[in-house]
Amino acid sequence: MSETAKRNGFLSSRFSRRQAIQGAGALGLAAAMAPVIGPRAMAAPLAQDATPKAGGTLTVGLQADPTALDPQKQSLTAIWRVVEHFYQGLTGIGADLAPYPLLAETIEISEDGLTLTFKLREGVTYHDGAVMTSDDVLFSYHRLLDPAIASTNASNLLGVVGAPEFNSGAATEISGLTAVDDLTVQLVLTAPDASLMVVLASPASAVFNRAFTEANGNDLSQVVNGTGPFKLVEYIPNTSVSVEKHTEYWEEGLPHLDGMEMLIVPTDVARTASIVQGTTDLIEYAPLADIQTFLDDSDNFTVAGDSNTNIRYMSFNFDVEPFGDLRVRQAIAKAVDRGPIVDSAVFGYGTAVGTLFPPDFWAVLPTEVAGPDIEGAKALLAEAGYADGFDTMLTSWAQYSFLSNAAVVLQEQLKQIGVNGELNLVENATMIADVHNPATKNYEIGVSGTSGFVDPHPLISANFSTGGTSNSMNYSNPEVDALIEQGMVETDLAARATIYQKIQEHLIADIPWVFLFVANQFEVMKADVKDYVHIATGSGVSYKQVWLDR
Repeated sequence: MSETAKRNGFLSSRFSRRQAIQGAGALGLAAAMAPVIGPRAMAAPLAQDATPKAGGTLTVGLQADPTALDPQKQSLTAIWRVVEHFYQGLTGIGADLAPYPLLAETIEISEDGLTLTFKLREGVTYHDGAVMTSDDVLFSYHRLLDPAIASTNASNLLGVVGAPEFNSGAATEISGLTAVDDLTVQLVLTAPDASLMVVLASPASAVFNRAFTEANGNDLSQVVNGTGPFKLVEYIPNTSVSVEKHTEYWEEGLPHLDGMEMLIVPTDVARTASIVQGTTDLIEYAPLADIQTFLDDSDNFTVAGDSNTNIRYMSFNFDVEPFGDLRVRQAIAKAVDRGPIVDSAVFGYGTAVGTLFPPDFWAVLPTEVAGPDIEGAKALLAEAGYADGFDTMLTSWAQYSFLSNAAVVLQEQLKQIGVNGELNLVENATMIADVHNPATKNYEIGVSGTSGFVDPHPLISANFSTGGTSNSMNYSNPEVDALIEQGMVETDLAARATIYQKIQEHLIADIPWVFLFVANQFEVMKADVKDYVHIATGSGVSYKQVWLDR
């Protein structure tokens, strides 16, 4: 690891044992858990510098265009960072990475962990004034599971009794989803699910208004009607998202802002220039090359952030030769030198990793990060019949510099073993539809990432289970499938950690992904932007409490 990475990486903001218990142990559905979970049991921490001032418009510089506004149909961080201001779920995730009741006022869990009863908050209204009811929750969950939606997050609720297998046919009545009354929803599970409280906080598990959705032909790509603190005014693709305050928002006194103007500022240079020149008040994915400059100018700027739950990786399409051959994947893995990747892609603000999770995440498999072995890599290629190497395509994201930069470094490193990768940088919408879609898998080697995880199960199940909704490698290992099922139902934190460590051992041996690094993430704002709270998932839900000291 470079000295820069050591100085700026996870050493300064670790995932502590206490966070592990809050963010994972609290999720278990064991009988030992309190039978009724209310606001005091899971509270979202809020900061307050002083008495907030109401009013004003916050101008935010977004790194990427959301491409659309339906969080069930698309799985993209850029979408989530916009729609989280419009939509809400039964649960939320706080800055301590612990789930808490959000649209649910209380959650009652049966002793066997199979029946969950959610009492909804009374009087919660959508942006159009309609009142939220249990029927909307059922509609939203049926929609998520409907194969016609083809959601990559359908696995969130596949454990509900009667839920259809993904792509197995039309979703009709699901017996494990019932409305006891207008404000009570009951979920019955086939087995305890230790990750459920977390996945219910996902934007894909948000509650939609049935009448509005049906009136729009089930197309929510450009229209919004949620329960969140902000309402959509206008979305201009690749340009901006304008929002205004939801004046009937259910959390008393929030939001403080009159609205937000969210500008799409995809390049690092432009995002830095926007806040320096005053075009924006806050920028996400603050360019890592400029962080020290902002830190040095604390009179004018505030820097928030550091550690983040993410993983940046190189993936292989097993359906394209020669990547179905383990020896080829092993050879490519041996050619990788993570140090220069961290230094180039994230300017040292990150941690090289040899496995799926950050070094101090509660479920990580302690692993030494291997250095490059060029001769060993060439020998494996020769054994696989590629002594002279081969040509391939390296596909990555055009709008995420920390990934495209990594792809450039990897391109040079693979040349050392005769693997010549043509660089293919594509826009977000293409990456989602063409590359990350298991139905298309239109790539050979991908340089990508995923972020915002709290519990290991959704991340691992979607990407590495056979037929997983985000498994664009066509990876399949029956032992991993069995361990994934065990990890879902196990509620003891130590036992779950052991299960996920075993899964990581398989992933290191099978190499569907070459794990590269965990990137730090920062937000930079003007000094008069108050009460913003960085959340390690990258979420910006604290905008609802932000106010402007002007």
